Amino acid sequence: MPAVSVIVPVYNAGRHLPRCVQSIQSQTMRDLEIILVDDGSTDGSAQLCEELASADDRIRIFHKKNGGVSSARNFGIEKAKGEYLLFVDADDFIHPDMLSILLNGARSVGAGIAACKNVRVREEEGLDAASKDAEGAFKTFSCTGIEALGFALLGTDISGSMCDKLISRELLGDVRFREGVLYEDALLASQLFPKCDNVFVTTRRMYYYSKCPGSATMKPYDESAYDVVRIYEEIFKRVSADYPEIEPQAEFRLLWAYYAAFDRMIASSDYRSIPEYSATLSYLRAHTKRVLRDPFFRATRKVGAAVLRVNVGAYRQLVLKGGQ
Repeated sequence: MPAVSVIVPVYNAGRHLPRCVQSIQSQTMRDLEIILVDDGSTDGSAQLCEELASADDRIRIFHKKNGGVSSARNFGIEKAKGEYLLFVDADDFIHPDMLSILLNGARSVGAGIAACKNVRVREEEGLDAASKDAEGAFKTFSCTGIEALGFALLGTDISGSMCDKLISRELLGDVRFREGVLYEDALLASQLFPKCDNVFVTTRRMYYYSKCPGSATMKPYDESAYDVVRIYEEIFKRVSADYPEIEPQAEFRLLWAYYAAFDRMIASSDYRSIPEYSATLSYLRAHTKRVLRDPFFRATRKVGAAVLRVNVGAYRQLVLKGGQ
């Protein structure tokens, strides 16, 4: 049984997949398997997977009907043999020491999850970008799962993504990614962290992600963009009921979610016709004072909240200029 199964969902990722796979093959921790889940690609990615596997017997390939990234990850989980799991998107890549550091850290404290930080890179950057921020100042510590969830909700020492985390197969159990929604990572994190007695954390940035033009969070507003609100409302309700000690962090993230959705709406030329527009605007205006006194919100967001309360047009200009 390999120590780590690295699961890579692949859908029309021919341009970036070699970079991704090479970064996994180059890990200093060699006891791993690479699971490529071709999610019904139509661009030749399926054949590329076969070519990559022919040169490395640690690569296992599975082909399935297109079902989305969560479906592909869940499929990969069922096929994985590793003690720990790592999810890497096909257009991203990882630092050569990521698995070694996270696996050793998890084992040293008996952690169900070991987390690092991620950093955004340009889509065209190569593996030499793996030195970006990785050697800078960072800290390492362990904490409880509830504390870790609080950090993830704030996005401080731990991100809300599941791609920069090594997850124990035993901890995961029968929990899976929710399919057909965005922000499925955050939902899974809210389910897994509370199950952990210990979480290993390093703030070293070792996961490199690129936001491609076709990615879901870069597209114009559609109904699925409101998933961010639905998911964080669900998380807020769970935290309020079961983990009140981190309710302020969950409330912050819920407000953040409303702004994330609203900013996508307001960037559209026909934003007033979007069904969720009026209710979202009313919610944000009703919570302006909460934002202004919340220490977790950055200054630019507080300025934006004050502007939005009195002038939607002026707020829209802030969003279009990238000021939020």
